Amino acid sequence: MESVIKIIWRGNQSEIIRAIESVKPDDSDTFTIEYATVERDFFATITIKSMSLSSAKATADDILACLGAASVTADILND
Repeated sequence: MESVIKIIWRGNQSEIIRAIESVKPDDSDTFTIEYATVERDFFATITIKSMSLSSAKATADDILACLGAASVTADILND
């Protein structure tokens, strides 16, 4: 059975793209990324597909940890 996890991130377009680009080469074959602008809001949707829930969760955990680190680093550099 296939497991799917979606992570939806809303925020500043350049910050989101910069953070996602920093993790994209890591596991680019295990997830897809879609960008959308709705009115004034920018969204990134990361879709993780795996043959097991535990594998999908591990990938989601890795992505979120990397995105968190990238966001914190960007905040520090911008100060």
